Amino acid sequence: MNVATGPLGRSLTSRLRRDRRGAFPPYEMIDQHDREHSELLDESVRAAEEKSRKLERLYHNTTTHAWDGKKVLQSLVEKHGGIHVPPDKREALGHTFTVILWGELAAWNVAADLARALPDVDAKLAATGQAFDEARHFYVLRDYLMMSGVPLPPLGPLVRRVLTSVLDAPSPAAKLSGMQLLVENLALAIFRQVADARVEPVLTDLLEYIERDEARHVALGVMYLPKLLERTSRWERMRLWAFSTQTFLLTVGHGRRMDPHWKALGVNHRGLALHSFRLHQQMMRQMKEVADKRPGESIRGVYGLSSKQHQQLIDFLHPEQPESMGNRHRAGLAALDAAVLAAERVLA
Repeated sequence: MNVATGPLGRSLTSRLRRDRRGAFPPYEMIDQHDREHSELLDESVRAAEEKSRKLERLYHNTTTHAWDGKKVLQSLVEKHGGIHVPPDKREALGHTFTVILWGELAAWNVAADLARALPDVDAKLAATGQAFDEARHFYVLRDYLMMSGVPLPPLGPLVRRVLTSVLDAPSPAAKLSGMQLLVENLALAIFRQVADARVEPVLTDLLEYIERDEARHVALGVMYLPKLLERTSRWERMRLWAFSTQTFLLTVGHGRRMDPHWKALGVNHRGLALHSFRLHQQMMRQMKEVADKRPGESIRGVYGLSSKQHQQLIDFLHPEQPESMGNRHRAGLAALDAAVLAAERVLA
């Protein structure tokens, strides 16, 4: 009997493959490639491989739809005859885009971390494409803000904690959940609302380019996070849920501090919250489809309020008719604002 092909040989080969995982070079990447081209795949494996190909296409779409930030910005400046930020909106724009600018840098770093840490080739490719996009977003927004002369204040303590928490997140699942499902979601909503407010023509057109890229980044979390969650323990999912919930609450608190600046820009905070909520609900539906969840089943480990709970939260934070709020409602918001100020003092 040939030892290499017998039971002992197969056992040794399997053990060697297990032992070398995490080492360099990662030979399992070739094993995955071989499995993709096997004609013995059953239907469940074929379905998984199709999902992998969709992830890989995110990378190829990035290269196909890449745009030159410097050329685009220069062409938009020429098109509109320069950058003209209204004086009464400069401070508010600075407070808004200091979050966006440093958020893009954090997203660039997180995408680079994911490209290194994610174990699957298709996900590595998608994360690499995102790092390429985020680098462009950072430098083009930096150039725009420098050209416009808009002053950028330091980050507020709450949003700084959000970004550093995601950067320092202990696992790829936490990084994906924090960045792709929360930070990127909120960024998409802000881009749309600021673009619709038409604060400044060059910025309005520039955000259209960035917004198209960000939609691909959300797709990485939607398509790959369910796969990562399948490999986690119950305790790890509980920690991830707590991390996601904390990050969400910090963004709510920071939003309270941003409210006067968004009003100055002509951004409706209730509309922004509703837009972000709809994006989140859409992502959760898509994640359930990827995970083959039955109706009513949830994605364990991921923050998520029900539609009713989310609507109630928006109605509390951003009532449709603020002038009609009752005394208890006003007292509740005042207590929340006092808690936000106290949290800022602690985190500062």
